[in-house]
Amino acid sequence: MGILVIVGILFGMILGQFFKCFVLFPAYGLAIVLVLASPAHMDKSLDNSSLLQIVALITSLQIGYVIGSVTGDFQDAPKEFEESRRPQSRRASSGGSESRERGKRAA
Repeated sequence: MGILVIVGILFGMILGQFFKCFVLFPAYGLAIVLVLASPAHMDKSLDNSSLLQIVALITSLQIGYVIGSVTGDFQDAPKEFEESRRPQSRRASSGGSESRERGKRAA
């Protein structure tokens, strides 16, 4: 059960890094199918242990998704901070038009 939770958190972190929250719904369905298709559950019907595993896996997916989306925001923060600290110059926005005008005046 511990491995199931750890794998769910790691998979949720990957989903949180790259996708929006709507990707969790197919992941829930895949998790339910994988838990129910395991060889331990083939002999018996749906019992409390399989329900507990499904709930634990879905919860670990959600926790991992939140962790992954938050860490993704922190990775983008230094880039945005660097860009906000750069001074905005007028020469960079106008291109080379000022240097062309200076060249015409000199001639």
